[in-house]
Amino acid sequence: MAAASTCIQDGSLLVNGKTLLTGVPFNVQVSPVESSAAFFFGATSSIPSSRHVFSLGVLQEFQFLCLFRHKIWWMIPRVGKLACEIPMETQMLLLEVKEKSALCHGDSLPLSTDRTFYVLLLPVLEGSFRATLQGARSNELQICVESGDANVQTTNVSEVVFMNSGDNPFKLIKDSIKILENHMGTFKHIDNKKVPGHLDWFGWCTWDAFYMDVNPQGIKEGLERFMEGGCPPRFLIIDDGWQETYNDFQKEGEPFVEGSQFASRLTDIKENGKFRALKQDIPCYDLQEFTNFIKESYGLK
Repeated sequence: MAAASTCIQDGSLLVNGKTLLTGVPFNVQVSPVESSAAFFFGATSSIPSSRHVFSLGVLQEFQFLCLFRHKIWWMIPRVGKLACEIPMETQMLLLEVKEKSALCHGDSLPLSTDRTFYVLLLPVLEGSFRATLQGARSNELQICVESGDANVQTTNVSEVVFMNSGDNPFKLIKDSIKILENHMGTFKHIDNKKVPGHLDWFGWCTWDAFYMDVNPQGIKEGLERFMEGGCPPRFLIIDDGWQETYNDFQKEGEPFVEGSQFASRLTDIKENGKFRALKQDIPCYDLQEFTNFIKESYGLK
């Protein structure tokens, strides 16, 4: 039993009396989150590993919205009804659960109405392990737990997926994040953060203008165009070029292979060749000098 409205009974997970999962394995546990109706999923294995995939059981057919990581740095939404439609690397899963009830109206026959509530599942960090959700062809809902290091192994996780329910999906998400904030103590909800002053400023991010071809000359020309247009930015985000990377699958001079750009790995926090040996009309030798130059020349903060 995890909370008054949630329990595992005869191998089924019930939320507010509605069956959410069937065939819940014996190695899956639920534990309540203190001072709330939410709970955590956990699971055990007899074999230590740096990566486990645990089944939570067969997810019943509900409308869902999920957010999943389709690239290393991007999440996008997906909607569906079956667990097999839930992609790997799912970071959030919101289920719409409808239950039918009968209401009597005077002397007339009972009227059938739908009561809707929502169930939120959020994979979270536990120690050195990260978690994600995914669906299987058998419509099982699975947790993937991994450390990313073959030497960091475990047989047990107890708090890798947070689960909560409520009638309002917006309030449910907000309240759930605040519950996790209090329980984990590793982050703050936006309500408890100080809003940085630069959010009221107009700024420019170089990514959409240059993508990976960002360069000092292009940034300088872009800032000058803003100045000429009468809307000078107060802050600038140089997106790309500030880190040293290496790609084992794409050697210099070799034909480009689609997808190999995603294999670049970070080797140092310093500017790469895009911001070294700058042109003569920019009196700078590295990214630090270039940053100081554009601050002084264009009034950036």
